[in-house]
Order: sequence, then C-alpha cells, then structure tokens
Amino acid sequence: MAVCVYRIFRVTLLLAVTASLFGALARAIEPENDHSGGRLLLGSPGEKAHVSLFGVKAEGSKFVYVLDRSGSTEGKLIAAAKAEILASIEKIDDVHQFQLVVYNERPKAFNPAGPNGHLAFGSDANRAEVKKFLGTIDAEGGTDHFAALSLAIRMRPDVIFLLTDGDKPTLNAQELARIDRIGPGIIIHTIQFGEGAHRDANGWMGKLAQQTGGEYRYVDTTKLAAPAK
Repeated sequence: MAVCVYRIFRVTLLLAVTASLFGALARAIEPENDHSGGRLLLGSPGEKAHVSLFGVKAEGSKFVYVLDRSGSTEGKLIAAAKAEILASIEKIDDVHQFQLVVYNERPKAFNPAGPNGHLAFGSDANRAEVKKFLGTIDAEGGTDHFAALSLAIRMRPDVIFLLTDGDKPTLNAQELARIDRIGPGIIIHTIQFGEGAHRDANGWMGKLAQQTGGEYRYVDTTKLAAPAK
C-alpha cells in the first residue's frame, strides 16, 4: 500500500513539474503586449532594411555611402548626391547601421561618436548629424577612389554605394582584383555622373559593380535640378 501511494505521489509530482515547464515555455515564446497583434514588428533585428539611391535598390543591415567630393563634382552633381543620400538613409531604422565616406585625395568618414570605421545606427539623431556633416562638405581637390573604397570595405557592410563621376585616376585591373579579395561578399553599387547620354557600363565602374554582384547606374547631370542657393 505504501509503495502504491509513493508511486502515485511520484507520478503526480512529475506531471506538476512538466506542466510548470510547458507553461514557462509558452510564456517565453508568446508575443509581448506590444500592440502589434502578435506580428513581427518592422525594424526588428531579423529584418533587412530596403533602401535606394538614384533608382538603384538594395537590402541589408549595414550600408556605406561613398561620395566623391573632388573638384570635378562641384555644382549640381554633389548637391544631387547629397540630397539622394539623405533621402536614402531615411529608410534605415535604429536597428540597422550606416556610414558615410566622403573623399577627394583622402577619405573622411562621418562619425557621431568615435574614430573612423564605426558604423552608426539609423536614429533620428544620427540622420540629423549626417545632414549637418554634409553641409560642411564642398567639392575640392583631387581623387583617390581606391583609398575611399578600402576604408568603406574595412567597415564590413553588406552594401556599398559609390557615387562619383569616375574621374581619373581610374581603378586598374589590379586594384579591382584587390577590392574583390579584401571585400568578399560585399555588394558594391556604382552610380556614375556625366554630361549627356554617355553610358559606359564596360568602364571600371561597371566592372566593379559586376564583379561584386552590384548594379551600375549612369546619371546625366544635365537633367539634374540646379542646386538650391
């Protein structure tokens, strides 16, 4: 009789413990009362951000915009590029990251809190800082595309947007191959500015986009609006 009672006690205890564990598990996976109706909220870490620049679309969690600010980009080109970048980062929320590299002979990264190389989250505060930062940038000096791209690659983004008129010195075959080696898996979209209907998808910018799985886009500056005074 005592053995029977003991067995019944053990079974009852085991059932109680099992029910408690299942209850805890159910509470752990149940969506919190976040007014989302149990749906995955936009901006959650598992989702990718979707951005575009001059019609080139991209998705990912980390983006770097590389803007040529050498003397040849003065006027409508750099003004339009700044406006497009500001519009694009509006699509990056505070769980995704971005960075902006501007360059002539030397690259310079926007950074709200730390040395070059850190990505910034897509917060309203960081977007406001980017706007102020771009307001200090003028077109001047020469061009070093490779140094700017190397800095962007070291940040290990998912996607890089390169905006330039592609002025000399251009990237040669060895430099393109080196970028391919140091930036595996990084998609590089290239946006080239020029006057008229010229479109050279077989130039170095087209090759760079092709080898990284990106898209090449030509923008006719004669069709851009004049910069605001």
